[in-house]
Amino acid sequence: MTAVPGLHKRTRSVSPASSVASSKRSLAGSRHGTGPRSCFAKGLFAKAGQYRIQHAESGPYKHCVINNLVNDKLLRRVRREIMTSLHFTPKETDIYKLHQTGDLANLSGLKSSNDRAKLAGLTRLRDGLYSPDFRAFVEKIADCGPLSGQKQDMSINCYVKGSHLLTHDDVIGSRRVSYILYLPDPDDADASGHSKDDDAHAGGTGWDPKWGGGLRLYDIAEKNVPYADFEKVIPPAWNQLAFFVVQPAVSFHDVEEVYVDNKPRLAISGWFHLPQPGEQGYVKGLQEKLNLESSRAQLAGQAAAEAAGLGEAPASVLNPVEQEPDVNGNGDVDDDTELKNFLHESLLDADVVSKLRDRFVEDSLLEIGDLLNLEFAKRLKDYVETQDKVDAATVAQVSDKLPGWSVSQPPHKHRYLYLNHGHDHDDEQHDPVTELRNFIASGPFRRWLAAVSGLDAPPTHQRVLARRFRPGQDYTLATASLNEEAEGNLEITLNLTPTSGWDDGELGGYELLMDGNAEEDHNGKDREGEDGHDPAVYLSSSHAKRKKELAALRAELSSKPAQQDDNDHGDSSASSSDDDDDDDEQGSGVEDEDSSVLHTSQASWNLLTIVFRDKGVLKFVKYVSQNAPGSRWDITAEYK
Repeated sequence: MTAVPGLHKRTRSVSPASSVASSKRSLAGSRHGTGPRSCFAKGLFAKAGQYRIQHAESGPYKHCVINNLVNDKLLRRVRREIMTSLHFTPKETDIYKLHQTGDLANLSGLKSSNDRAKLAGLTRLRDGLYSPDFRAFVEKIADCGPLSGQKQDMSINCYVKGSHLLTHDDVIGSRRVSYILYLPDPDDADASGHSKDDDAHAGGTGWDPKWGGGLRLYDIAEKNVPYADFEKVIPPAWNQLAFFVVQPAVSFHDVEEVYVDNKPRLAISGWFHLPQPGEQGYVKGLQEKLNLESSRAQLAGQAAAEAAGLGEAPASVLNPVEQEPDVNGNGDVDDDTELKNFLHESLLDADVVSKLRDRFVEDSLLEIGDLLNLEFAKRLKDYVETQDKVDAATVAQVSDKLPGWSVSQPPHKHRYLYLNHGHDHDDEQHDPVTELRNFIASGPFRRWLAAVSGLDAPPTHQRVLARRFRPGQDYTLATASLNEEAEGNLEITLNLTPTSGWDDGELGGYELLMDGNAEEDHNGKDREGEDGHDPAVYLSSSHAKRKKELAALRAELSSKPAQQDDNDHGDSSASSSDDDDDDDEQGSGVEDEDSSVLHTSQASWNLLTIVFRDKGVLKFVKYVSQNAPGSRWDITAEYK
């Protein structure tokens, strides 16, 4: 296959890592109402044994849930400070969509005494969480060994309607324990009103589970092979802490999409790390040793999964194409009849094909609208629209299957329905999706594609998939091409989504190509903002729209000002930060954030995208929101 100029990657700047506070704090007075222990609920530390038992008996992997963690007055003050004084940045990658503050380890570096006073309660809580007393409390419960007080790693996440975080195991660098402290509105009258008591498994207040936003834990079939369905959900609750030891290839979890308007799901989330050099408990080479053991365990788990028939599905391989019979018996192949059954007649004209080829060779990217002829397109659209309506209840669960379709796995890479090859479908000849999938895999289409893309000969290997991405369930995370050894690969996506409303990207379901240099540590390092930057951050909407989102978020956060508490051990109440230039703050990073995006294709109808993807360029389909009007349907193919 002769290569044509590739879809070239562009570099993007990455902001420097955030500084980490490293001051050690005295425990003097901790048992007399002025030290770190005074941050927490009365009697909390005496319950370590009780929580240790809960942790040991938990599943699908060990975790702990603690209600009434923090002094209630202090936590209300913290929430008020967050609502009035912190700035949130909208962030969206292949794996998440949320609003987030900067690294709270930097609070101690605020230069203005006025700024420090505005966040005095939050600073006090941060210091309490990373104090020796509280770290010892977590260490005893989780039996995780020493934790660092020097490396503080936490931020505040705000999930609004449509926000989500997809399946991952949190294994990055020196992370040892992952935690989340929920801060929904404790006085929300709409929240489910079950009582809050000392039982660690009791529900809380401030959130209704039907609003979504739950922390969902996944069981595994083998190491690094989580099941498609989650095993347990922990709904948000006011003043509730959930934490677990980070375990490579085991601690898979996600955050369910938030389904409700005007109910911000606020939470402080972060990690306790292994001790750093100079700290008590530091062991030189321990992190490297654990990382090596982790890699070996994952490889062993993948091998066991393959042996047990639990490997990646569909298989990530390009298969040789089948040799086709001579159609007319004289050594020539007559493609026109087959092509006319599916393609618009104008696309068979030699002059049109020549013009398309010139555009593709110039840009390495070509979009062809109205690919299918009117007759077949109508039959296909009627079928897809009917399936969307009929199957809405049938595919309510992630692992639910439809006749002839399977659920892809594992969920920390992708999840969608794909049409099985050679399935026994009674009406296969009348199923237009199957017919079209078979046509895309055929010799006539490959030869037409070779003519349009300027290849010397048709591809010899391919993988062709008909896919369906269901609302509230499906996605693919960013991956490289299947043929990673090649400098570039020819790929197509035929978008077959009949519903409207996808254009602004807010419902997800778009396919995006991005510069892999911006995500060079994609499979082994941070994708959630550790060290103060987010690899591969992009935003699907315009700068102006993002400014509107921020304005709406602040309106939500400040719509119900928290009442001032008189005895919350703080200095002064937080006030609105109105001296910051929002336009400058948000505008300064727009070009950097978007510079890694090479192409975005929104869910649409009857649109073929052909691309020659350079080595290292990543591609994904964004999670489809529960609010989407239907599934995203497509047929995708990769070639060599």
